[in-house]
Amino acid sequence: MTVPLILVICLAGVVCLIPLTFYLLWLAQITRREHPIAVPGTWDFTALALGLSGFVFFGAGVVLTLLQSNFRFWMRGNFEAFRAVWIKEWVTWSVLVSFYLVAVLGGIGLTLLGRRRSLVVYNIEPDAFEALLGEVFAQIGRPLERTGNLWVSEGPVFELDTFEGGRTVTLRWVSNDDRLFEDIARLLRAALSTHSADENQVARWFHSAAVATGAVVACSFALLIYYFTLTR
Repeated sequence: MTVPLILVICLAGVVCLIPLTFYLLWLAQITRREHPIAVPGTWDFTALALGLSGFVFFGAGVVLTLLQSNFRFWMRGNFEAFRAVWIKEWVTWSVLVSFYLVAVLGGIGLTLLGRRRSLVVYNIEPDAFEALLGEVFAQIGRPLERTGNLWVSEGPVFELDTFEGGRTVTLRWVSNDDRLFEDIARLLRAALSTHSADENQVARWFHSAAVATGAVVACSFALLIYYFTLTR
């Protein structure tokens, strides 16, 4: 393994894992709260996208590596050859990176649009959440019935996706009544604020994962400093 390849790996460790570490710490923090918390679907996905942003942008370099055979000059440590190739083919490289970023950012944008009317509720058992939903709809005088994964109240209203192991529930609103969604979200947050949550073991998993990724970042950063110190 050549020194430049080690340098790439260390850069990947720093660039990719720093955002992921903060995302895992955020998850650890919200899953250890005393009460469940409802996060809008757009914000929940935005946090996920930011956590993976290092992989997304570092992936642009991977695309160049895979699609541009001349990139081997840099991997061999021939920086002069790499600079010559860059000057000669910078337009092609820029177009490839642009297509990659447009595809990734376009996918993120479409996903955000699809999650505008959704709520992700952390730190609650699915059965308890369903009971709270029944109470909330009863407050506004709307009977609520379940048909498979679809919940009906004078027509289709929402669907629930549950993750029992992580004590997480995602509410996906399917009704066209946006005003009703706003009212239900407001009443649901008020109900969740008074609902006590048991200890969530997932919080420990997220915290351990954050510590592990943070350790990799620290080691990668230390190796980068050591490498640049040797090459000065």
